Amino acid sequence: MLVKTEGFVLKNRKYGESDNMLVIFSRKLGKINAIAKGAQKPKSALMAGVQPFCYSEFLLYRGKSLYTVSQCEPKEIFYKLREDVKRLSYAAYLVELVEVVTNEGQTNNRLFNLLGKTLYLLTKPEIEVNTVVRSFEINFLNYCGLKPELHRCVHCNKITADYWKFSPQEGGLLCNHCSSVDPYAMKISETTLRLARYLQSKEIHEVRKLKISDTLNEALKKLLKQYILVHINKYDFKSLEVAEKL
Repeated sequence: MLVKTEGFVLKNRKYGESDNMLVIFSRKLGKINAIAKGAQKPKSALMAGVQPFCYSEFLLYRGKSLYTVSQCEPKEIFYKLREDVKRLSYAAYLVELVEVVTNEGQTNNRLFNLLGKTLYLLTKPEIEVNTVVRSFEINFLNYCGLKPELHRCVHCNKITADYWKFSPQEGGLLCNHCSSVDPYAMKISETTLRLARYLQSKEIHEVRKLKISDTLNEALKKLLKQYILVHINKYDFKSLEVAEKL
């Protein structure tokens, strides 16, 4: 059976002498594994469209356990990402997040569209990278069914408090009366909370030029890092470590 679908190449590794094994996040099929036969050959018609990050239109043949790429037409290769190591590393981090959380055969159009918009924004030199990455993380959590509660206490449902703490384990805010529920709950300032709520309420293109101070970015990054670690059990992203050292 042949299937035609758009997709992003999340992973590409050498397979045999001239083939590539791909992980593709596709619109119609969700995450799939596919082999691109002969893609490493210099004159291969598949080579351009199966590179990491590429947004391509694939014609796929479904075998018993694996898809085979019959045709591949690149629609956007995000070439400018490869001209900036820092932006390339952040893009690799976002792709890693998507690869970890998506399940084979399960579609997620909102996440698919978010990834495409974010990769596109990262190619633009005028874009605030920290803002885009934090916005992606928050929307990523929303679209994966892991949305943190940022407007009320997750324990007693109060919407006001003398102060708030953020509990990754409990899934969001704890008011001052309930903070003892999680002794490891993290302090969150009113400014950081306002920023998180704002990013959670906006599409990524709406915040693309918002400037976040380094201090505020670090505070929000710390909270989201721990939340992601708790809920998807991973935060050893080498690509992110590279980006933050540059």
